[in-house]
Amino acid sequence: MNIPFKKIVLLWAVIAVVSFQSTFAQEVTKITISKPEKAVEVSPNIYGQFIEYLRNSITGGIFQEGSSLSDENGFRTDVLEKLKALTTTVLRYPGGTVTKIYHWEDGIGPREERPARRNLIWGGVEDNHFGTDEYIKYCREIGAEPYIVVNMGTGTAEEAANWVEYCNGTGNTYYANLRRKYGTEEPYNVKFWSLGNEEAAREDAGRLYEPEKYAEESWYFAKLMKLTDPTIKLFVVADPFKFDWNDPVLASLSPIVDYVSLHWYVGNSPDDPYAIYKNITRFDTSLTELGDYLQQFPAKVENFSKWYRFPPREGAIKISVDEWGIWDNTCGGQYNLDCDYTWKSALATASFLNVFHRQAENVTMANWAQSANILGAILANDRGSVEQTVYYPLQYFRQYVGNQLLEVDVENMPFIAEDQTVEALDISATYNNENDEVCVFVVNRSYEEQTINMDFADTKTSAATLVEMTAPNENSRNAIGQESVVSIIEKSVKKNGAINLAPLSINIVVVQ
Repeated sequence: MNIPFKKIVLLWAVIAVVSFQSTFAQEVTKITISKPEKAVEVSPNIYGQFIEYLRNSITGGIFQEGSSLSDENGFRTDVLEKLKALTTTVLRYPGGTVTKIYHWEDGIGPREERPARRNLIWGGVEDNHFGTDEYIKYCREIGAEPYIVVNMGTGTAEEAANWVEYCNGTGNTYYANLRRKYGTEEPYNVKFWSLGNEEAAREDAGRLYEPEKYAEESWYFAKLMKLTDPTIKLFVVADPFKFDWNDPVLASLSPIVDYVSLHWYVGNSPDDPYAIYKNITRFDTSLTELGDYLQQFPAKVENFSKWYRFPPREGAIKISVDEWGIWDNTCGGQYNLDCDYTWKSALATASFLNVFHRQAENVTMANWAQSANILGAILANDRGSVEQTVYYPLQYFRQYVGNQLLEVDVENMPFIAEDQTVEALDISATYNNENDEVCVFVVNRSYEEQTINMDFADTKTSAATLVEMTAPNENSRNAIGQESVVSIIEKSVKKNGAINLAPLSINIVVVQ
């Protein structure tokens, strides 16, 4: 049969259109949002921050006496305003590894009388002009709960208990009166206290890297601290993967600790451009496993001896990711701590935050490490400061996150074309019962535009808005004195229609 050439061309055109439409239909990802069978609260404390006596993280970062950019307290006002904009819920202090040599009494009283000490961990000298009182004042300025880590290396249980008394004491006692003498009548009411930091790390300056020894010492610290203030919440060092550490520690301390403390950083790899996402997925899985593991310790502690003279833990043991962030060998300086974060770092940060949303039943606190300069969300020098790319997901996810977790079901999940093991989209969803708002957080980690359709099950919805964050490319980064590379736009979208997600984008779909 002879078919005219024009008809052949027309036939192929029809086939091509049908094929394109079929391919397009297959590429649409359907996201169904529904209420879970079990209500799960999303804690605002997953949006915490962390500061440490580490080079210019505190001094030269958030605090700089004599600078024209600082206020009468020595607080850098430009950095302070940026931290306020993050609506930080918790601020962890003073470390970090440095806690193993830090003595809190060096940092109280008149500044000119405070002793300068060598920072044996990170180098340099600390003048201790930013101490406990300045830290609490800083927490109040940014609206964050204080969270203190005690020295279990060169410190003593008595020293830790005295710190609790200085912060929380209400009676006519020495350290409560010392706080009053230095200007603060009312107690600080610090409720979060950690028993050391990364004590399992043999290479650090600590001495408690054997779990049984750490557990024994922690009991003594906990006793004196709890006898000083029975209402405080205690954190104990754990590991997301080393249960040979967790088993003896929690077998001993589970009656009195409220949180297990984890640290987890991810980075890029020269051998695998998607390693950063794979490590986040690995951590997500480990949090589920650790949450299941913690179920063996009942929420109600039975047979707790009255002779301890303080109450046992109340409620289930929860997970605090005390330090998390992006840290790899592409960063500069000693220990690769000076990071100029790229847009890819921001995509990973948003994926990390989605993990904390999805893990809300297990994870009730998380602290980005660190606030300024060292692995910082904010960079500061003598001339000014800038929000790094990672700052924006921290800011906008915190702004829109609800207080209840929603269930997400995904059909036709795409994969990154270059690596069919990494999902192109990373998704979480929350509901805010205060403003009756559903927010769906979608990170498009692929180099291609992705199309999604959202189904809100039986929920009646009205207007929908897309908050879209993009950058010129995944290597784009911000610098002090330059305009931000990050573009943030808001646009109306159809709540039940197709939504196109830009390549390498962070998206929040807001539905009333």
